[in-house]
Amino acid sequence: MITIDDKNIPLKDLIAVKAGQCLSIDNSQASWYGHGFNHDQAWPLEEITNDKFAVNNIQSPLWMNCNGQAFLADTEAALQVNFKDQEQLEILCEKDFNLRYFEADNLAQLWQKLKNELGWQRPQIKDSLMGDAFFCTWTQYPRAINQERILEMAQEIRQYDYPCSTIVIDDRWESCFGELEFGKDFPEPQKMLQQLHDMGFQVLLWVTPFVNCESKYFKELENQQVLVPHIEGEQAATFRWWGGTAGLVDLSRTSGKDWYKNKLLTLKEMGVDGFKIDGGDAKYMPAQEIANWDLDPSAYSDLLLEIFEEIAPGNCESRAAWMSQNRNIIWRLGGKDSHWGEDNGLKALLNLSLHLSLCGYDALIPDMIPGRVQTMNSDDPLVTDELMVRWTEISCFMPFVQFSYFPWNYCESTERVIHGLAKVHKALEAYLAESAKDHSAPLIRPLELAFPNSGYEKIGDQYLLGPDLMICPVLDPGHKQRKAIFPNSDFVDAWTGNAMDAGEIIIDTPCPGIGLFINKQNKALYNTLKPVLKNIARASVKSGTCTSQHKCGLNRDLNVTG
Repeated sequence: MITIDDKNIPLKDLIAVKAGQCLSIDNSQASWYGHGFNHDQAWPLEEITNDKFAVNNIQSPLWMNCNGQAFLADTEAALQVNFKDQEQLEILCEKDFNLRYFEADNLAQLWQKLKNELGWQRPQIKDSLMGDAFFCTWTQYPRAINQERILEMAQEIRQYDYPCSTIVIDDRWESCFGELEFGKDFPEPQKMLQQLHDMGFQVLLWVTPFVNCESKYFKELENQQVLVPHIEGEQAATFRWWGGTAGLVDLSRTSGKDWYKNKLLTLKEMGVDGFKIDGGDAKYMPAQEIANWDLDPSAYSDLLLEIFEEIAPGNCESRAAWMSQNRNIIWRLGGKDSHWGEDNGLKALLNLSLHLSLCGYDALIPDMIPGRVQTMNSDDPLVTDELMVRWTEISCFMPFVQFSYFPWNYCESTERVIHGLAKVHKALEAYLAESAKDHSAPLIRPLELAFPNSGYEKIGDQYLLGPDLMICPVLDPGHKQRKAIFPNSDFVDAWTGNAMDAGEIIIDTPCPGIGLFINKQNKALYNTLKPVLKNIARASVKSGTCTSQHKCGLNRDLNVTG
């Protein structure tokens, strides 16, 4: 049942909602999914209160349920959202918008209908990236990178034999935030890029659309109306972000768009292959009260993605989007905190991956292994060997893998386990690439989608990667067994080759030893994984110990990040 200002409204494909009206959707008869990022990330959706629901990481004003119903608030304006579990979903907006309604027999058919009618596309990505282990500088060297360190990092990746062809150079490569030029710590950037290419790496560069006030270009860009102008004059409207105070490149103007594109193209000509896109969130923009532009809060992110799609199609990653499922971009979960919980930890990583897959963002990187470590608070504890391995296990059975706190920070036996898991992900390259070509279902498949109407609507700790690989991760410390559900007798244990009967059973999941099952019809996949799994020493990592001593402390203002 739907009501607008307490008046019952019949279900139809398009429902007009006026500014300020309270739209209420009864959610008491089903389990619900969608919405995207929320700090407390439950599966299925539970309590959500957001008085300014506008793009923040990857989000979508799309909510769907296990009965095959979906509702899309088709707007880029900020919404007030109140999701009360087993009661109702309330939506208010300061502008008129259309509510679009979709219906199918089950969640699987609903996903196909949403994909077709909303024009969702899967990014066109090189097959080799599907098995690649990206390495990013951020957590290992927060704000402490230079040319020499990047080359040392590349040499270590080769020394430890990781299947990596992508290095991501993160924060502090620039002379100043927003100048989009290499700083003094990179005296020969073109030579460095060529050396990395010669070693078999492509290079992605971290960029934002922010220009800090202390930049040598700020005044010039302000005068040229490259930055979003202030409502009271020609000066730029500024805002705070985690890197300082800045102006925002105005991509709604030709002057802003052309300047930004030219800077990125210059980096491409120098040898940069692609970009790690940061920003685009509504909270990292000038306040609407001071900005002289007519752009809704969630509109900017897609303008940003459009530029990168044009400059480096299929070779950029972004952690922010609203309704951009048709963009040729690799999606990345926003920063996760290095603990086990649903409050932005490891459980949240899995739950969010499932929600985003249903929302059309399934070609995703589940953030960096093993989360942000000490880059939010330098007093946070280092990640234990067990959490590092469990984080790696689940990440290696996702479409993409990205390390940022390096595996060789740990003792040799733990590092070899992580190395073995990276090799397993590499062995999945052909399977992942083939699965990505089939757009009849998401790459990451909740059980309720893979086996609809079977009573699995609340199960979020077990999923399929592609059509034939069932994953049962461990999401709590010290757990060496867990329940697994087999909807039929089609699966064999990838570790042992044992056939699995239909039903619920307790499986062994030592550390390492993620629950991993293959459809027995896919003998090629079993034969591919069998030799690489044998190289992993199961049950070799103890709970509660940390053999890493690599500190990466950084204190950030949590009022402008998080």
